[in-house]
Amino acid sequence: MAAFVTLDAVRAAAERIAPYVRRTPVLTARPKDDCELLCKAESLQATGAFKLRGAFSKLLALPADAPGVVAHSSGNHAQAVARAARVLGIRAVIVMPADAPPPKRERTEADGAEIVAVGPDSDERERVAATLAQGRGLVLVPPFDDPLVAAGQGTAALELLEETGALDRFYAPVSGGGLMAGCAVVVHGLSPAAEIVGVEPEDGNDTQLSLAAGERRKVPPPRTIADGLRVRTPGAGTWPVLKQHLARVELVSDRELEDAMRYALHELHLVLEPSGAASLAVALREGRGRCGVLLSGGNVDPTLLAAVAARERGRWTL
Repeated sequence: MAAFVTLDAVRAAAERIAPYVRRTPVLTARPKDDCELLCKAESLQATGAFKLRGAFSKLLALPADAPGVVAHSSGNHAQAVARAARVLGIRAVIVMPADAPPPKRERTEADGAEIVAVGPDSDERERVAATLAQGRGLVLVPPFDDPLVAAGQGTAALELLEETGALDRFYAPVSGGGLMAGCAVVVHGLSPAAEIVGVEPEDGNDTQLSLAAGERRKVPPPRTIADGLRVRTPGAGTWPVLKQHLARVELVSDRELEDAMRYALHELHLVLEPSGAASLAVALREGRGRCGVLLSGGNVDPTLLAAVAARERGRWTL
């Protein structure tokens, strides 16, 4: 059986999407004497998150007569598919939770996508999207469980390693697993000694539980502020990749996510959303040596950002 995603597939995706995505910068921080953080700022993508890579990777591979696409997302994948569809002249329908952060929904609508609002559970979004795909003849663009999508997401790690060389550790958030699956095959292909660490919210620890059990596990709907990390079980396709490459998964609290957002704002001069700050939170807690850190997105609700920014500033050493 062919591998779900390979280093060659990621390299092919990088060539395919190069005209359409930004090569985001790598910012360096030294919060401790024995720790260098090499932070890949995917929050600076045109739609504010890494998801644009996977969306273009998938949509650019569609047949010319495809009638349109449908996707399900809490926001970042929604924006990415909507933007890629607009640029490529493709019709897009997006299934989103009614409580998605307003900026994410507004930007998705601004790119011309039709929005179908549902409840907060990711399982419901997936069911409704599948029904729409079948009923309207649209091509489903999954947020993570698709080889072309995962290959596109992996181009973020490819760019990181091309710039930094070998790493001691690599940190990235894990939800459905598309980002980590694509990135993990790149990191172990180009920096085989690196320890790959996934990050999940405390009440969304499905990948951590799955690794412990040796098979996929499902958790109740997470209530974390990290709306992009609320998938309840690893993807069927991404799971074998995660199982093969992940050394471990670390969990973060909502307070740690907010602290990492504040660090990014004051010390890196970056705006991160809670999901986008997850890997940074763990790297600040335990990072040693040369650590690649995937900062996955910056589409944060302005009210939350203001509250985080107003909190007393901590002390860090760069």
